[in-house]
Amino acid sequence: MKTTPPMLFAAAITVIMQVLTGCAQTAKSQTNRELRGRGMVVEFGLARGANPKEGVGAVSDAGNDLYSSNIYKQGIRHELSFGASSNMSFPRWVHVTWRKGPGVDLDLKHGGFSGGTVVGNYKVEVLSRIPDEVFRYVSASRDRAIVLRFRIKDDGVLLAWDVQETVVHPSGGRGLVFSMHAGDFPCEMSPYQPHPDCTEGRLESAAWYNPLWTRQ
Repeated sequence: MKTTPPMLFAAAITVIMQVLTGCAQTAKSQTNRELRGRGMVVEFGLARGANPKEGVGAVSDAGNDLYSSNIYKQGIRHELSFGASSNMSFPRWVHVTWRKGPGVDLDLKHGGFSGGTVVGNYKVEVLSRIPDEVFRYVSASRDRAIVLRFRIKDDGVLLAWDVQETVVHPSGGRGLVFSMHAGDFPCEMSPYQPHPDCTEGRLESAAWYNPLWTRQ
């Protein structure tokens, strides 16, 4: 029986370990421990043309309250940031509900809302939809965060996502920009912006990208 020389065996082990390490770096978080403490931004709003909603609540698979609003109307968007120190778990899925009818109010004893009738009840898959590439890009800088954007329709909930990061202009001005956008609806341009601040590809590939920016 032939034996492998020690040096060749050691080299083979090194190659195997490099491959395994590379695989670990490309995989998104999956366990409860890995998902906990990952910073993120969550934004909720009504989809275009949707009617106002009452008693809107959003709870993740880990039981974290991501959002709640007694009255929700067009033109209103709520954004919440959860830093790594919050110990909030990145959601595998989010359960979104809303109500209609008399007596809809906050349930101070049990959380969420009570009264009326639940007329919207949807489970939105999150983690499984976001590509590994997005998590790798976010992990490359401590100043990046995944933004989860929910838009409530009359008959469902849309989800899109992108990566938020800060850029600094040579003049000293700072601003937030968003890249790698994907999901159920395209980038949305603010009426107060002279150009988009969101792109579906890498940030540097955007037509409005300024090479003079310093990226944090």
